[in-house]
Amino acid sequence: MKYWEATLTIFAVLSASLTLADDFKTIKGKEYKNADVSRVESDGIVLKTKSGISKIYFTELPKDVQERFGYDPEKAAEKATKEAIARSWQKTDATEPIATSGIETLPPITVKLKDEILSVLEMTDKLDALYKRGCTSAEFVAAATPIESVFINLHKQLPKGDPRRDLLANTFEAYQQIAIAMTANEQGRGQRPDALIGAAGVRKGMLTKVLEGNMTPNERLLYQAWLQGHP
Repeated sequence: MKYWEATLTIFAVLSASLTLADDFKTIKGKEYKNADVSRVESDGIVLKTKSGISKIYFTELPKDVQERFGYDPEKAAEKATKEAIARSWQKTDATEPIATSGIETLPPITVKLKDEILSVLEMTDKLDALYKRGCTSAEFVAAATPIESVFINLHKQLPKGDPRRDLLANTFEAYQQIAIAMTANEQGRGQRPDALIGAAGVRKGMLTKVLEGNMTPNERLLYQAWLQGHP
């Protein structure tokens, strides 16, 4: 019985705090005279005055008023940060389906973007074939030039800090280095860049697996090794 009496007493006090008129003043000096607190929300209080209904955010109120209504700035900032992170992981276009990934921690991208990246990676197969056929650097550059603009456009669409963005850039950089090395070889400096063409193929294959979401345990290990070398 005493428990219920104590509970009713607390409830009565809280109810009184929400119904009794009070004066409020923001840290910028704006005053709300004879105001009733009609509702307490997570980020502020809703006041009812003769002039109407107004909401004042806790960040606008003095510390003692914040404490009176149980507002904790540190917890509020932590919550806002978590919500911002959650929003950054949401798809940017609600009309586009989301693609799965071989790495669960990667932020989601649309199926459309995934397919476009896979398509440009397939376009580099022509460069691989040209190299294996023993093409000249001029032929290689001519075939790579129209692909470069597609790579750049897709690179911009991936979120900054996304490993797929870096891996896409690294893949095309490898083909650029191949063209430079081929030119040097034709000028009598160095050998044909067989190792570079192999590296380009590894990066391309890795990114393809990540995008398609079907990585084997060994491929995941290779991906993690690449991540450690490219922070």
